[in-house]
Amino acid sequence: MARRSLTREQKAETIRQVKAGGAVSTVADAVGAERDAIKTEKALKLRQSEATTTYGSAVAVRLSPEEVQQLDRLKDVLGTDSRSDVLRSLLRSSVGMLEFPPEQAAELQAIKHELHKIGVNINQIAFAANTRKIKLAKGEMRALDDLRLTMPRVRTFLQAVVAEQRRRGVRLFKAFVEGEA
Repeated sequence: MARRSLTREQKAETIRQVKAGGAVSTVADAVGAERDAIKTEKALKLRQSEATTTYGSAVAVRLSPEEVQQLDRLKDVLGTDSRSDVLRSLLRSSVGMLEFPPEQAAELQAIKHELHKIGVNINQIAFAANTRKIKLAKGEMRALDDLRLTMPRVRTFLQAVVAEQRRRGVRLFKAFVEGEA
C-alpha cells in the first residue's frame, strides 16, 4: 500500500512533475504515493506560490475610520490589490526588506539570470583551458581574466542600485506620510 504522507524526496519530485504538467494520478503512480497525498501537496504548493507571502497565519487588527482611510489611500498610491498587500509592504519596509515593483523585480531577475549564465560560461572556459581541452592565446586569457575581475564589480554595482532603491522607497514613504500630516 502507498504511503499516506510524502517523504522530502517524494514532495520534491511531486512538485517537479506537477509544475511540468503531470496529472495527479500519473504523479501518484510515479512517486509511489496515494492520490490524496499528491492532491494535498499540489494544493499547498499552489496556495503558497499564489500568495504574496509564504503560507502563514492570518492576523487581525482594528483600525479607526481615519486609519482605514489612510490605508486605502496608501493602497492606491502603491497600486496594490488589497489592504493585506499594503500592510505586508509596510511591515517589510519597516524592517529593511526591499520590495520592487513587479516590472523592476522581473528586470532584476532577468539581469541576475544573464549574469549567472555568463559566470557559468566563464567557469567552463577556465576549466577547459586548465584541463588543456582548449588552448587560449595570451590575448584571450587576458580578456578572460579581465572579465573574471569585472564580474565582482558588476555585482557590487547591482548591490548599490538595490541599496539606492531601498533609500528611495524609504524617502518616498516618509514624503507620503509628511504630505498627509
